[in-house]
Amino acid sequence: MHKILNSEQVKVSWGDLSDLITAMTPSEKGYFRKSRVGFTGQESASMRIFDVLERGCKPETAAIREATDLHEENIYSLRSFLYKHILRSLKSFHLEKSKQFALREILDHAEILLGKGLHEQSKRYVQQGIENSDPHVLPAYQVLFRIQQIQLLKFLEEDEKITATEEIVDAISHSADIIKHSYIARRGLTKALYFVNRHFPLRDDTIKQQTAELLNELLAIPDDPSQNYLMRNSRNAAISLLYRLLGNWDAAITFQEKTIRIIEQVDAQLLNRNIPVINAYYNYVSLLLNKGDEIGFNTAMTQLEASPVSGKAEIRYKEAIVLQLKLDKCIFTKQFSEGAAVVQEAEQFLTEAHPIPGLRQDMVYRLLVYYIFTRDFDTASTKLLQLLHAYEPHTLRSFPVHLRLLQILIHFELKHYLLLPSLIRNTYRFMMQQELYFEVERVILNFFKRILSKSDQQALSKEFAHLLQQFNQIENDYNERLAMHTFFDYKYWVERVRG
Repeated sequence: MHKILNSEQVKVSWGDLSDLITAMTPSEKGYFRKSRVGFTGQESASMRIFDVLERGCKPETAAIREATDLHEENIYSLRSFLYKHILRSLKSFHLEKSKQFALREILDHAEILLGKGLHEQSKRYVQQGIENSDPHVLPAYQVLFRIQQIQLLKFLEEDEKITATEEIVDAISHSADIIKHSYIARRGLTKALYFVNRHFPLRDDTIKQQTAELLNELLAIPDDPSQNYLMRNSRNAAISLLYRLLGNWDAAITFQEKTIRIIEQVDAQLLNRNIPVINAYYNYVSLLLNKGDEIGFNTAMTQLEASPVSGKAEIRYKEAIVLQLKLDKCIFTKQFSEGAAVVQEAEQFLTEAHPIPGLRQDMVYRLLVYYIFTRDFDTASTKLLQLLHAYEPHTLRSFPVHLRLLQILIHFELKHYLLLPSLIRNTYRFMMQQELYFEVERVILNFFKRILSKSDQQALSKEFAHLLQQFNQIENDYNERLAMHTFFDYKYWVERVRG
């Protein structure tokens, strides 16, 4: 025999009740008081408990008994009673504001009427629920109301049942496909973000295979303008990220541009789209920069800077994104003289509260690279220490390795030769612990190990020439070449700075 579901069986502690009351808004509390006390002014025992917890009484039995002067043995029943009625009050309060709350009430009414044998009245509620639950936005409710339709089939004539059943099953299958596609898109975006954050540039063969499989799975999902905005946006954003990982910049740009168009078409009153648009443009502009499309970069930057924002937080957020992209361009194109003003602006920006902690790290890193290339190694060393002692670890696995490699590089440039052996050993141990055996990092670390034993300039020059040869070989592998330029353009340092 199945156990009867009873809300009284859900265990509620004083802490649960206190947290629920604390989470209520003033309007919700006012609505609850009127629904329980009304205009009589008579206060029940449960409302006395509500009042003392609202005032911050310690959520413990002894403290509540003392504050309310309640000594009934059923005080724990009052606790459960109060918790349950607060939830019912919140449901009623939000009924007119939430479409899903309203749909659940319609479904309840349909089930109650059917249980009373009033199938025509139940049928009207079911039809209302089907019409009001958008199949692309709320497919789960379509399934629930269609299942309720199945219960009404027994009241149809036999020749009508077959046709009606086929229509219901087709509708349920369609809704199930939408739910499945939404799940695949959401899962795909989560995995794509993880792959990019952890494995870009993509040099792990296992992840390469998983990336290709995930991409094919997402491409199989239809992209219909009538579909749910969130599903379409997740799908296209994930596909763009995966193409980026696989090095197909044109396809990555195409699908990232789609996300921007999708977001811009959403009614601004239904969605706070300012931040999503800024984020989409950030990814889009960075893709154009990596592709080397300067015209597209400048056009998209103009569009980003013209995108609407409201409030200080959004203004600050967009400023951080725009400044980061300007720094990216300065470093990527090696326009260091033209980028001096941007660097000064970034330094000032970092003295104030930064709206994006992760982006703050990237901004400091770009400044570190700038100061190395402009041979301001003392300032570069300061930036490096800030990153090494950052509270939040960077998402990219190879990032801390390159910080340590740049630390060695800076001290080499400053002629702090006595520090190099310990820094090299520590970096080697760190790479072994992280199981990072990629070619770029290995070649650079071995280079620094070799130059420790070189005492004259001629021998040192030969090592630099050998390093350039290794870089030229590495560049035959697309992802290793990308890694060499993503974190720090070591080849540029050898050719232009050391050359």
